[in-house]
Amino acid sequence: MKRFTSDVVVDGSPEKVWDILADIPPYPEWNRATRIEPDRKRPDEITYGLTAVRPNGQELSWRLTGRLLERRRPDLIAWRLGMPGFVFLKMCYALTPRGNRTHVLFSAEVSGLIPRVFPNHFPKLLPDPMAGTMRDLKRHAEAGGRRAVPDPAPAKKPRHGGPPPRRR
Repeated sequence: MKRFTSDVVVDGSPEKVWDILADIPPYPEWNRATRIEPDRKRPDEITYGLTAVRPNGQELSWRLTGRLLERRRPDLIAWRLGMPGFVFLKMCYALTPRGNRTHVLFSAEVSGLIPRVFPNHFPKLLPDPMAGTMRDLKRHAEAGGRRAVPDPAPAKKPRHGGPPPRRR
């Protein structure tokens, strides 16, 4: 099993930060590094997605389903993701008060067959998206929970009028 961590200190109470992290549906509004989406039918199940860049510059996208393991306000949120028999990730946000600030430790424990077969893959895959999530959380929490990620620029229509028509 490998363990990866990323942390940040946020200006705000653990309750405020926990409320942001526990509210899964708005993640795409503030988190540009990863995607976490709730299952509409089962609120304790989620899909976790991230895009990482390999050393050769190739992007690699992952989507793993999982379930929330623990929600202990205001100090812990944890879930387990993966594909049975292949790869499991236990991800956790641990919050610790520091005066009027909060230390957030984001950890990921990776286990299963895939990490054993490719032992050098995950050390390069997870740290950047985890650090990005911590930066985005800090920005969002310190902006008062308002939309902290700018709206994406509207898509421009291609000059040539769009894709060619499909052949029949």
